[in-house]
Amino acid sequence: MKQEATMKKPIIHFSNQKGESLVEVLVALGILLAILVGVLQLFTMALFSFHGTSAQSEMMRRAEAVVEVVRLVRSSGISGTSGILPLAAGTRQLPVASTDTGYGFWGPAGFGVIEHEAKYRVSYAISDGGADWVVSVFVEPNSASTGAKYLGSVGGKAVRYAARVPK
Repeated sequence: MKQEATMKKPIIHFSNQKGESLVEVLVALGILLAILVGVLQLFTMALFSFHGTSAQSEMMRRAEAVVEVVRLVRSSGISGTSGILPLAAGTRQLPVASTDTGYGFWGPAGFGVIEHEAKYRVSYAISDGGADWVVSVFVEPNSASTGAKYLGSVGGKAVRYAARVPK
């Protein structure tokens, strides 16, 4: 009888085998997660900054519009505005609601300085500057508990705008 030779598979041991352990992979994922959270926070801050800058730009446009309306009324002598836009020294608040006096003049149907459900409040002061009137406009975000508001952090983003208008 022939004896069959049985061959066993040799066991190979690699003592210098390279690879990542589970701990190394978890540490790498933790580092990547920390970096990702930091980048996302930067995007969030940029978004809030954008909203604040956008609000400030809109308020600046509104302030400029008030001065331009005062210039137009003064130069053209538009009649019927004495109660709505008196060209005398003093401080005035622009209307907020469509039922307020002067909303038709300042609102969308008039000069369009105030929009429906405005996110801001506008006041202006006229003072005597000698040969000119000094018109100072103050626009601030709406702080009422109801109504439209700006997104993001706009606290302290009020606008002061001053101009001279010939008498």
